[in-house]
Amino acid sequence: MEETIRIWAGDAAELAAAADLYATVFAELPYDENPQQSRTTFLDRVHRYRSAPDFRLVLAWHDDEVVGLALGNGIAAGDWWRDRIVPQLPKTTAAEWLGDECFSVIELATAPARRRGGVGAKILAVLLDGLPYSTAVLSAYSDAEPARRFYRANGWTEVATGLRIGESPELCVYGLRLDDADAD
Repeated sequence: MEETIRIWAGDAAELAAAADLYATVFAELPYDENPQQSRTTFLDRVHRYRSAPDFRLVLAWHDDEVVGLALGNGIAAGDWWRDRIVPQLPKTTAAEWLGDECFSVIELATAPARRRGGVGAKILAVLLDGLPYSTAVLSAYSDAEPARRFYRANGWTEVATGLRIGESPELCVYGLRLDDADAD
């Protein structure tokens, strides 16, 4: 039951399979997203971020099925993190975690049947491997306790809680020092 993990190279059918997984995962609570809308949002997000610095989409495959995905890119001026999250953080926290050399994990999803089997940790490791950044950040719904436990168990530090973007559910932010991760 070993997965094959690789960085997406632009194949449309692979992206469609990833979007299907994304829609399945984010239809679950606490996200409760409409699957068709969620699928479209994921595809739009990939196309929008594809030109961002150090864009990566990592896919975990079992046979011909996508069972995990991780999406990320370098944070640039004018993006969601800089415009929506940084203003809500204390200046010292923003400087420490979201400085000039920061990578964002935009999405992480694992098929329900493959959870707790190491897939998420493997795709996250491939996503972050060899990046030219000192830190990585991600956001999670405050109500997504299984995801939050996963991040803490994989070395991520909770750096902010109680954040809101408009009418969105409450968010928390996690950070990881990539230079520390490389030392392991």
